[in-house]
Amino acid sequence: MSSPEPRPDTFCTYLAKQFIAKMGFDVARVPEVAALYQLCEVVLTRSDGYTFGILCMVDRDARPDAIFSMGVEDLRAIGQACQKYAGKVNGRTLPVSIQVLEVGRGSPDQAARLQTIRRSSIFAKILPSAMIVDPVAGEVWSNGGTLLTKGPYHGFVERIIAGPRENDADLAPPVVAIAPPAFPIVTTALLVALAVVFAGEIIFGIGPWTNLLQPSISTLIAFGGLTHNLVLISGEWHRLLSAPFLHADAVHLLMNAIALVLAGHALERLIGPAWFGAVYVTGALAGSLLSLALNPPATVTVGASGAIMGLFAAMLVLSSHFPRGAIRTGLQMNALYVLIPSLLPLAGALNGHSVDYAAHFGGAIGGTAIGLLLLFVWPKSDALPRFRQAAAAIAIAGALSLAYPILSVLSSYQTVAFTTQLVPPDQYPKSNADFRAHAEELIARYPRDPRPRLMKASDLLNASDLAGAEREARAGLAEERLWQSILPPQIDHGLRVILALTLAEDRRDEALAAARPACNALKNGPMRKLLDERKLCGT
Repeated sequence: MSSPEPRPDTFCTYLAKQFIAKMGFDVARVPEVAALYQLCEVVLTRSDGYTFGILCMVDRDARPDAIFSMGVEDLRAIGQACQKYAGKVNGRTLPVSIQVLEVGRGSPDQAARLQTIRRSSIFAKILPSAMIVDPVAGEVWSNGGTLLTKGPYHGFVERIIAGPRENDADLAPPVVAIAPPAFPIVTTALLVALAVVFAGEIIFGIGPWTNLLQPSISTLIAFGGLTHNLVLISGEWHRLLSAPFLHADAVHLLMNAIALVLAGHALERLIGPAWFGAVYVTGALAGSLLSLALNPPATVTVGASGAIMGLFAAMLVLSSHFPRGAIRTGLQMNALYVLIPSLLPLAGALNGHSVDYAAHFGGAIGGTAIGLLLLFVWPKSDALPRFRQAAAAIAIAGALSLAYPILSVLSSYQTVAFTTQLVPPDQYPKSNADFRAHAEELIARYPRDPRPRLMKASDLLNASDLAGAEREARAGLAEERLWQSILPPQIDHGLRVILALTLAEDRRDEALAAARPACNALKNGPMRKLLDERKLCGT
């Protein structure tokens, strides 16, 4: 005699297995829900460190006349007892949800009876709701919906009813390999780098800092700040990488440092230092590019926020790699907590500085893109994403590429710093006569500015004081490499013509060498005429 076939699960049991496999629930083990076992065949809970949910299911296939008979006040009391299992955000305990399901053939009184199982107010911390699941009719009713949703798990249950029945082997909870805790080396290195660069802004800044350690605009430009003309016209593309390492003041640095610590603590361990560095570089470049594209040409932008938005956007995308639970919810909460206020223009300025939402959006776009790529190359069985060598190459290339910005910053720093040695625009003489009248005074106050020396040398040359004219011309040309790119070329030409004229009689070879750059640049005009008269541009 053959043994009888095992009785198949009721739909209530099958639905419970679906909730365990796909929604992060488990068999309830907390003592506070013991009273629900007297009324329900299935009691499940879900805790992810933030939310706490209870699912109690009455199996009307196994007990056709069974109903959930507990009053809503008693149900709320169970929820209040379980609040200690819920997490907190900003010091406030998150709500506890309780979902009652009657599963099986329905009855006319069900909806009216279960309608009372609902939250007491929109501010309530206990969120009870009810659902009727009739698998024979293929219908689902719930009372916990809003204008936008039908209620918790309503759509999930509808899909289970409509879909083919799965085997138990296919309903095992997913197992995802997770990397062990490790020291966030890249996060720490980035924090140190940002702090060192900001210290350099303050110590070697051009002009005095103001307010809360706020460097001058000249300092930000000299150190590699991002601005339209210097990148697109002057070709200083290194600013795409140097600008994300600069900050507008101490508050700006502090806020980005806090955000970086949050991102690094949550993400670097999970994806490893190589991919973390690659995400940071991608976010930094994407943020700089969109900032360059959308901001006004005269805007100078700095800050690591684009790179950091890339980290949080990648974090949000990668949360779906992990099963429902503490890791997934933690990543989502951390990401949204930063991304929402950072991407919405809730405030127009930060400590007197405009918020660069373009960089924020650019970084988020870059982080989303690389996050999607990571999902594609990250098997559930691997603790870290694949192609870590390629990711390390991206991160190292980003680090090494900073060598050029550093050298360029040092060069441009000297040039921009030199601007502080020039006659200020508000003190600049309005006419040549005024300039000549105050040349001696301006030379005494601004000895490195070549313009008053040009006027003085011209006057001395006209007075036949060749030695004095030569002295002033040479003094004006002494730091030519620093001011040549920021002053009109006529200054350089004038000083060279005067120097050549003072040497024309006694030091012909020196005169020709001094005149050669002016001869190449000047094809006509008074200065070219003087050079031609002395045959200093050749015969």
